[in-house]
Amino acid sequence: MAFNKRNSNSNNNNDDNGGGDKKKFGFHTAHRFPNRRGKDWEGPVVDYKEVDLLRKFMTTSAKMMTRKRAGTSSQEQRALKEAIKQARFMALLPYTST
Repeated sequence: MAFNKRNSNSNNNNDDNGGGDKKKFGFHTAHRFPNRRGKDWEGPVVDYKEVDLLRKFMTTSAKMMTRKRAGTSSQEQRALKEAIKQARFMALLPYTST
C-alpha cells in the first residue's frame, strides 16, 4: 500500500507545504578568488595588510563568514583565517564589533 500525503485534499505541487521545484541552496557558488591553477600557483594570495579585502569576508559582528557563504575553497579559507588572525593581532581589524 502506498503512503498518502498529509494534505491529501490537494494534488497541487506548489502548495504551502513546500512542494514544487526547490533550489538546492540559496547561496551563489562562484569563488571569490581567481583560479590561478598553473605551474607557479602556490595558493591564494591573501595578505594581512589588505584590510578592505579581509572585511569583505567578515560579518558585521566581526566574525568570519563560512566557506559556503563566502564562496571560498578550503585552502582559501585557511589563508583567510591566518590573515584575519594576523590583522587582528596587529590591531588592523577588531576582535569584536563595538
